[in-house]
Amino acid sequence: MNFDFSEEQKLIKKTISEFVQREIKPIVNKMERENYFPYEIIKKLGQLVTLGGYANNIDTISSCIIIEEISKVSPAIGVIISVHNTLVCNGIYEFGSEEQKAKYLPSLIKGEEIGAYALTESHAGSNALAISTSYKKEGNKFIINGRKIWITNGPQARYILLYAVKDKQNPKNSITCFIIDTKREGFKVGIIHNKLGLKGAHSSEIILDNYIAYEDEILGKEGEGYKIAMKLLTGGRIGIASQSLGLAIGAYELALNYSKEREQFGKKICEFQMIQYYLSEMITRISASKLLTYYAAYLKDKGENCRLEASMAKLYASETANFVVDRAIQIFGSLGYSADFDIQRYYRDARVLTIYEGTSEIQRLIIAKEILK
Repeated sequence: MNFDFSEEQKLIKKTISEFVQREIKPIVNKMERENYFPYEIIKKLGQLVTLGGYANNIDTISSCIIIEEISKVSPAIGVIISVHNTLVCNGIYEFGSEEQKAKYLPSLIKGEEIGAYALTESHAGSNALAISTSYKKEGNKFIINGRKIWITNGPQARYILLYAVKDKQNPKNSITCFIIDTKREGFKVGIIHNKLGLKGAHSSEIILDNYIAYEDEILGKEGEGYKIAMKLLTGGRIGIASQSLGLAIGAYELALNYSKEREQFGKKICEFQMIQYYLSEMITRISASKLLTYYAAYLKDKGENCRLEASMAKLYASETANFVVDRAIQIFGSLGYSADFDIQRYYRDARVLTIYEGTSEIQRLIIAKEILK
């Protein structure tokens, strides 16, 4: 494996890093205070040719670079982009018909429309086979009823990849993925969840009440939804590993810089051995997370099965992010507990990383299953 980024990837990293400082950093506090969704940022990212994933000739490594750089400053925008790119755009590109690609992808790539991914339900989180959102076929129509929860981008999305089941006794072979148009009758957004962190990245309940879909709005084939979901979640986990990595780096850099400025007992606190121990442990785990994440991305770009590597990256990077923010708060001391300092935002944002797109417990089960084959 070549550990160097290509010249194009280096340019992407530089371009996004500059964009983050110029465009995203100034609105982070507004997102935090007002739970403000950054529509204009999404459109500008579309103009930078950073949206769309494979559909826009953005390989997985480049997608990781984009999400990581954004998440160093705004993990909230990081997850908005991760869902949009790795789940929705890649999903339509990998499994959609040529007609579907032509219909949906151009506006998603430009950031004119936003995508969401709807699998989770109140009684079907880790167990995707337990979904109760159902559909029945009537002529050339598919009537969908049910509700999903914790849907990132739910209130803003124009198109949603949604999973529904036809035969609950045989879900593995009767779950179908539909491309939902949120402007159609029968769709509505329910409650917007009041979250601990990731303010500005809205997660909501979505409700389908006799929503009518058609044959040409099925992604892949009828009954292939579970297989599609599992494959897309592998790519999605690499995206969340990238978000976790960016968040960890952002928190680490804040703590490192603070330790070089703060003085106690006549010297800077970075000169104390315990603080040095914290910092060295933080950067070591971050570096290991980066290797796991980009190796998984490398394998995915090669077209290889990377289910094991994606789960290892997601598990380790998400737990590393939580470790790093905890140590960062400790380095900041009482100021780390103040809502006036950014580090507490990273602390709150990090907590969900070990929960969504597969909990740490589920990742460990996947890893065990893969190595015991």
